[in-house]
Amino acid sequence: MAKKKQEGAVWFRMFRYFRNMVDAVPDESAGAALKAVFAYFDTGELPTNLDTLGYALFMTIKPAVDESNEDYQRAVESGRRGSQKRWEGEDRPPIPSLTPPIAPLTEEDKETEKEIEKIYIKKQSRGQAPCPGHWNGRSISTNGGRRLSRDF
Repeated sequence: MAKKKQEGAVWFRMFRYFRNMVDAVPDESAGAALKAVFAYFDTGELPTNLDTLGYALFMTIKPAVDESNEDYQRAVESGRRGSQKRWEGEDRPPIPSLTPPIAPLTEEDKETEKEIEKIYIKKQSRGQAPCPGHWNGRSISTNGGRRLSRDF
């Protein structure tokens, strides 16, 4: 089963100086306060069932939870603005094409192609047309441009 993506911040800061307050409160009140902090982090609702010391501990940690949620909201808004600027902006430059545009053949180009094809067919029928691997009647070297034979 796939996990549901959690909305909102996924962490908050627990500062070292909170420990002094946690140590000063009885364990039962500290545990209830920490559970209330996590419930507040998930739901945003203030606790109603804490004693005075537990509520004081809760109020000590609450600003860190609020700050984490504010940081998260700022990051979401910044990402949204960046996305809109990139993908929805009208002043966005067009994506360049990787190949140059090909102009359609003009009538003159078509006539030139027909003449070249006629000449090629004529030479091919006489056995004079170049075959693959040859250029201008000379063999194309496949060994990096060095001569294949030593005819000095």
